[in-house]
Amino acid sequence: MERAFAKQVAPVIDIFPDLCGVAYRYGTIRRKMELLAGMGFRRVYLVVSLPGQPMYSNPWLSLMRPDTEAGNYALESIANIGDPVFEHIYEAHRAGMEAFAVVKPYEGGGGYTVPHGRTATFRGRTLPCIGGERAGFDSFLLDHGDMRVRRKKIARYDELVAQTITKLTLTFCLDRIEQRAHRDRTETFAALTDENAAERPLERLQLWISADNGAYRPYEGAMTVSETLAICELSDANGYPLEGGPKRCRVVELSGLAIAPECPYIAVSIKAQSEQLTMLPFSMIRAFGELGEVPITVGPYVRMSAESAERTAQATEPHAGGAWFDATYPKRADQAPAALDSFMRCGFEFEWYGTGAWGQGWMACPLYGIARGKMEYMKGTHCEAYPEVRAYWLDEVRRLIAMGIDGVDLRLQNHSGMVSDYAAYGYNEPLVAAYRTEHGIDILREEADPIKLMQVRGRFYTQFVEEAANALHAAGKTLQVHLRHSLLTPKLSAEFGEAGFWAMPKVLPDWERLLELADEVTVKDYNWAVYDPDTAGRIKDRAAALGKPLWVHAYVAQGGDWNESFVNGVARDDRVTGMLLYEVGHNPYAHNPWVGLIEVRADGSAIFNEEMKRKVDALIGRAGV
Repeated sequence: MERAFAKQVAPVIDIFPDLCGVAYRYGTIRRKMELLAGMGFRRVYLVVSLPGQPMYSNPWLSLMRPDTEAGNYALESIANIGDPVFEHIYEAHRAGMEAFAVVKPYEGGGGYTVPHGRTATFRGRTLPCIGGERAGFDSFLLDHGDMRVRRKKIARYDELVAQTITKLTLTFCLDRIEQRAHRDRTETFAALTDENAAERPLERLQLWISADNGAYRPYEGAMTVSETLAICELSDANGYPLEGGPKRCRVVELSGLAIAPECPYIAVSIKAQSEQLTMLPFSMIRAFGELGEVPITVGPYVRMSAESAERTAQATEPHAGGAWFDATYPKRADQAPAALDSFMRCGFEFEWYGTGAWGQGWMACPLYGIARGKMEYMKGTHCEAYPEVRAYWLDEVRRLIAMGIDGVDLRLQNHSGMVSDYAAYGYNEPLVAAYRTEHGIDILREEADPIKLMQVRGRFYTQFVEEAANALHAAGKTLQVHLRHSLLTPKLSAEFGEAGFWAMPKVLPDWERLLELADEVTVKDYNWAVYDPDTAGRIKDRAAALGKPLWVHAYVAQGGDWNESFVNGVARDDRVTGMLLYEVGHNPYAHNPWVGLIEVRADGSAIFNEEMKRKVDALIGRAGV
């Protein structure tokens, strides 16, 4: 391919979300591949789902009835074109391009819930959990739900959860708090003096209760509200003390309650100025009964009804796909005023994005949901320590080989492991046994080192990669692996991209061993529009020393990487083979403006987004259409 940019470039298509956005027809995929081949691309990457098309965290990206208000066309698309993975491989080859599959082993589905007793679109694809029925698992997990990553058990759990709740405490920080809201932006929560706090008690604090986390009604029992100012030792969602020592706090106690076990869900709403409400809700809201503290899960995200979501959309920006899906996609109450009404009909989504994308989860929200108990499993995250799980993953690789794939790119990041207290997970029996063998500690009786536990999991994951490499190489195919900067010096943090980040499965494999097994390497780090040669620098150095092609992600649909400075930076880095354009598909369901390369229209036709095509041509040239 002749171009000003001398390195390779390959587009990435996320198959299933594109099928949800618009109804595909016979010829749609063929035309997409013809357009890409006409620009001179010689390889295309296809993000595929495991068998059964697991649902993503975003409920709009789900298998659902075509008559919902989501504008979701997944079933119609699949009915029209057949197996979408095979069709993409077949049409890529027809157009003269290689087809590589991006496989996310940990994408097991279960990203969201529906209230208890409600019927999900496919009732047979749900499992019960805190908050309702978790929806859309892959076909393996429906029959092997106990092979998801398990949470550490709490002593006397059933007894403690079943208590009558007699007291709630809400602790708000009065000191100035700063946390990252983006790589280059800090969110600041202003301090409040003791005098102002004493003179401005919280207003209109109200409790609500629910039996199903779908319909909430006011709590009408006795309640005494008291406030005190105190110096408090605070901890994060995992129970680790916060840096900086004790902080000045306003402690609000709701006592004299009598919330019976038959009401497993509580909501607390507060009318106050935002500076009065700063807290880490995952650790600074607590419940008590006669036997002691009640294990709870706190969530700030409200499921939105179609009506309230539409009002929110009109108050912000239009939803690109038109209508909204009823009673699923959550909004934080401080970010969507309509959520204050919607929770009474739709309830809360618990453990949505863990503590969030950045920081430890500080927020100032006027509404929180409180659920008795803790999640038993890490949503739809498979536990790699079971031979059955690794065999299931290996079957996916073999299935792709049979379909004619040219290579498989294994990716750790996924949408199925979003939990706030991530350090409490990884306690499946084979992991407990492996930790005991490696470190001489029974983590059911003593504290585990979370990083060491993630590394134990990583060794089981590497066993799968070794088996996948053998299968691919025996068939003359290519193994590619996703690596990222955080694998070099893993941190016990939920910060963007770190070990506990919501999109990570909390697994730390030996990156050097994975690189040795792979034929090619992908570095998938968020660049925020700036190419930094030091990001994953040791990975790039090692790949270059071994003579292995290395690709970096250029975020054209989710970030601002497609700019002259970024492309020139990649061009100057001799260790980099090329760029993966992530992603090129049209995403009409997304709330953000579309910036992809190819649009599929309502009649199934495929055309270029001319604006993006001009940007591609300007930066890398083209062979001609």
